[in-house]
Amino acid sequence: MRDKAWLALLGLGLSTMLAPACGSSSGAGGSASSAATSSSSGAGAGGSGGGPVGRCGDGNLDEGEECDDGNQIDTDDCTSQCKVARCGDGFLQPGEECDDGNFDDTDGCVAGCVLATCGDGFVQKGVEECDDGNTDDTDGCTNACKPGSGCGNGVVDPGEECDDGNSSNSDACLTTCKKATCGDGYVQLGVEQCDDGNTVDGDFCKHDCTIEEPVTFGCPGIALTVAAGVDTTVTGDTTMGADDEHGSCGGTGGPEIVYAVTAQATGSLTVTLSGIEGTDPILYVRGGTDCETGSELSCVDKTMAGGAETAKLDVTEGSTYFVFADSLTAGQFSLSLHLTPAGDTCPGIPVAVDTGTDVTVMGDTSVASAEYKGTGNCTTSASTKEIVYAVTPSQNGTLTVTMNPTFDGQLYARSGSCTATAGQVACSEVGGVGVAETISFPVTSSTKYSVFADGKNGSAGTYSLTFHLAQ
Repeated sequence: MRDKAWLALLGLGLSTMLAPACGSSSGAGGSASSAATSSSSGAGAGGSGGGPVGRCGDGNLDEGEECDDGNQIDTDDCTSQCKVARCGDGFLQPGEECDDGNFDDTDGCVAGCVLATCGDGFVQKGVEECDDGNTDDTDGCTNACKPGSGCGNGVVDPGEECDDGNSSNSDACLTTCKKATCGDGYVQLGVEQCDDGNTVDGDFCKHDCTIEEPVTFGCPGIALTVAAGVDTTVTGDTTMGADDEHGSCGGTGGPEIVYAVTAQATGSLTVTLSGIEGTDPILYVRGGTDCETGSELSCVDKTMAGGAETAKLDVTEGSTYFVFADSLTAGQFSLSLHLTPAGDTCPGIPVAVDTGTDVTVMGDTSVASAEYKGTGNCTTSASTKEIVYAVTPSQNGTLTVTMNPTFDGQLYARSGSCTATAGQVACSEVGGVGVAETISFPVTSSTKYSVFADGKNGSAGTYSLTFHLAQ
C-alpha cells in the first residue's frame, strides 16, 4: 500500500516529499502520475491558458499537495487534506488498530498505531502502574501491570538507582534500574546523539556521546564496530542523506543513512531501526565488499510512522555489513545493534570429533546470556551465562571434555534435546576460580551431544575447551 506511485512528486521536483514510486496505474497513484504530466508542462488544474485555481480534491496534484486522488475519503492512501496517509495522521487506515493523531505512547494508542495493552512496554497513564513489556509474572511488573517485586515495579527499591516501571532503554532509567550514562550502549533521547558502549574517540561516536560528523551519509557507509554482548545505539536524521539506494521492500523516494558495521565476533546480529516523531522507517542490510552492489541479506518494512523494523542475520567475525536506515517519511531515527555470540543458545556451535585428534576451542561466557542450567551439582549454574557446543563424534567410544576457565566454571552435557535438563549425561562442578572441570561419558557415532561451558553463581569469563574421543 505504501510503495505506490507518488512519482509525480519527483516529477515536480518536490524532493522534500519523501513518498516512494513504483508502477501503479490505478487509485491515488494513477491520479498523481497523470497530474505530474500536466503540471510539468506549466498548466494549472484547468490546463494551459489559465483555468480555475487548483484545489485539494480535484484530482490534480497542485503545489503544496503530497497527493490528490479526487475524493474526500480519509481511509485510503490519500487523505482529504491531500496528505499521504501515514500512522499518526489521525485517520484510521487499513492495517491500523487506532490513530489518535499524536506520538504519545502513554495514551490508548501507541507507536505503530496499535491499541495500548498491558505488556506492550508503554505505561498507559491512569490505567497501568508499570509495563515491562513481557509476560513474566514473577518480576518487578506483573501480568496485570501492577507493581511486583524488584526492578521494573516503578518503585526505587534498595540497590536500585532508579525505577520508572517501563521497558525503555532510551530514557533516563535503564531496564536494569541503573541511571542512563554515556557509554552504556543506549542512546538517551534528547540527551545523547549516539552511544556505542564505550568512551573511545575515533569510532564515529565520541567519548561524550556526540557524533563525529562523517564526510558522507551514503555509501561506503559510516563505520561502526559491534562487539558481542554489547549494545550499540546511534540516532540520526534521514533528511541529511540522499535518495541513492533502496531495498527490495521499499526505500525509493526517501533518503537514507548508511552504516558499515563490522562484527567483532561470529554470531547473530539483531538490527532495530525505530522511527522517532513520525518517521516511517525502512531497514535493509547488504553483504559483500561493495555497499552499492552487495547482495541483500534482509529488507523489512512492516510498520508505519513511529514504528520499528527489526532484521536478524548471521555474521562472521571481521566481516563488514552495510546497514541502510531508510525511510518513507524522512526524519529522525534510532538504530540499535546487538551481537549475540555463536553458541549463546541451542543448538550450539558445531564441533566434529574424531579419535586420535583432540579439538580445542576458546570462548568467553561473559558476552553470552543466561539461558540454561544443569541438574545435580550443576544447578548452581542457574542465572549464569553459558556457551553451548553441538558435538558429533565420528565413532562409538568415550568422549572426555576438559574446560580450563579463568572463572569458577561448571561443565555439563546432554544427549537428545539440547534444552531438556532430563537428558543430562555428565556434570562437573569441582569449584574454585581457575580450576579445571572434566567430564567423560559414552557416545554413539554420528549422534549429537550438547556440551555447556557454564559458570557457578554468576561467574563468567574466558576459557578453553578440549574434546578427546577414545574408543
